[in-house]
Amino acid sequence: MDGKDAEATFVELAAAEAAVPEAPADMAPEDWLSFILFWVLSGVVFLQFVTRYILNDSLAWTEEIAGYLLMVLCFTGSAMAARRGSHIAVEVFVLMLPAGARRYAYMLADVLTVAFYGILCFLCFQVAQAMQFQPMIVVDVPLSVVYWGIMAGLVLMTLRAAAFGLARARRA
Repeated sequence: MDGKDAEATFVELAAAEAAVPEAPADMAPEDWLSFILFWVLSGVVFLQFVTRYILNDSLAWTEEIAGYLLMVLCFTGSAMAARRGSHIAVEVFVLMLPAGARRYAYMLADVLTVAFYGILCFLCFQVAQAMQFQPMIVVDVPLSVVYWGIMAGLVLMTLRAAAFGLARARRA
């Protein structure tokens, strides 16, 4: 393939891509929450960098808060993935099944997933209650605040996974 053929191919691909209308943004509350948490985390990490390496006088709370923000962000981001059905899965065996059996395999996987997330919610609730009198190391805030944030992400993840499973069952 010479340069002219490659250029013509790219022109055709660009024209075909331009002809496809862009899908509307699929934004939900957990997307906005994750977006805000991400930028707050970025700000805290940047502040940590500036105070440690430029001012040579690190703020002690930035490392701890960054870790806690990352924990909560992980679970709100997981709710986004549950809504879209984009959590990592190995589907090779399910895809080899006939269509009828595949439908039931997906339903079983969705039920087990929602049950697992529900159990995680219950366990996180217990941990959050147990940590209500345990302060963070540097900041005088109860550690339960972090676990309530994680639980909020878990509840969202459970609800989104259930909605995705129901939608997939209706489509099949």
